[in-house]
Amino acid sequence: MTEQVMTTVARTTGSERSGRREQNKAENRAALLKAARSVFAEIGYGAAGVRDIVRRTDLASGTFYNYFKDKDEIFEAVVREMSVELMRRHRGGRARARTAEEFFRSHISTYINFVVDDPEILAFGRNNVTPIRMMFEKPDLQSMARQTFDDVKAAIERGVLPDVDLGYLVPVLSGVVFEISVAMVARDPIDTEGAIEFATRLMMGGIGNLPKRGS
Repeated sequence: MTEQVMTTVARTTGSERSGRREQNKAENRAALLKAARSVFAEIGYGAAGVRDIVRRTDLASGTFYNYFKDKDEIFEAVVREMSVELMRRHRGGRARARTAEEFFRSHISTYINFVVDDPEILAFGRNNVTPIRMMFEKPDLQSMARQTFDDVKAAIERGVLPDVDLGYLVPVLSGVVFEISVAMVARDPIDTEGAIEFATRLMMGGIGNLPKRGS
């Protein structure tokens, strides 16, 4: 075997090992996130501990700290994953709205159904209201707010929504949907359609009375 061939083989082997390491790291991180989501959903952020999370995996206890420094960081990572999925679901729906009611109903129903359709997400929301609220200023949730801001701005520019103050409208919309979802999941049975209808009518009933910019 020539030196050149040996070098090529060594590089290939090294690349394969590196690839396996990265794959293992990704799989370990995903396993921890999945376990954390289940634990937080079942017993809530306050009662959960790192040990509870690791016990749901096949990993050694010390492995956790190779990926997350503490419970706070993995909780934020779980919420981040959910936020990314929620943003993906929002993509396109609000952009296709032809009326203000279609816009609000699309936004509200996407969020409400995201919470309700997956029993684990529903339990996560029920058991972690306060820590989720405390994350509203985190960059990941801010990026979701930015997407909402951009979609509302685009809807105003194409005449779907009236030209009102974006700085007020976006947080009001986000706040209404979140707080109604909190009230909704506390009920038994859960009235998904009732929550969507209430939030939509609330936004529609008030938007006509908002002052236009420049007036």
